Amino acid sequence: MRQNKVMRAWRWRGWVVMVLAALALAGCSPRQAGEPQPPEIVYGRDVCDRCGMIMDEPRFAAAVVLADGQTLKYDDLGEMLLQHGTAARETVRAWFVHDYHSEQWVRGEKALYVISPKLRTPMGFGVAAFAERPDAEAFAATMSGTVLSLEEARGKVKGGHP
Repeated sequence: MRQNKVMRAWRWRGWVVMVLAALALAGCSPRQAGEPQPPEIVYGRDVCDRCGMIMDEPRFAAAVVLADGQTLKYDDLGEMLLQHGTAARETVRAWFVHDYHSEQWVRGEKALYVISPKLRTPMGFGVAAFAERPDAEAFAATMSGTVLSLEEARGKVKGGHP
């Protein structure tokens, strides 16, 4: 009888250890539930994941969240578009760009992109993002630029600088 109590106590402890281990492992895995969020960028310190340049201009900064949960940050929208062009192998779960005027994060899938050779950007791609069509069209008119969707912009910079 005493041996039965000891066995039950050990079995109970075993279950507790297994549940705690499962919870600990779940806490270590990348979170993919819920809506992806833009990364925190420390301007003047964080570097672009493509070129290694220090990121210091929020209006041109961009990021992607890949299907595996990895976040990549870019100092120039053109670098993001080039690295994740239409033939890219990775699956992008979410695109994030800054609105050119407000410098607020915007989902890249919903943003509009203006490409202009007159626009000076950190790596010279000449791409700016806008949350609203009227803003994008007005900016494009002043810069002799073109207003594009995300897919159109990805195709435009696929071979390098537009």
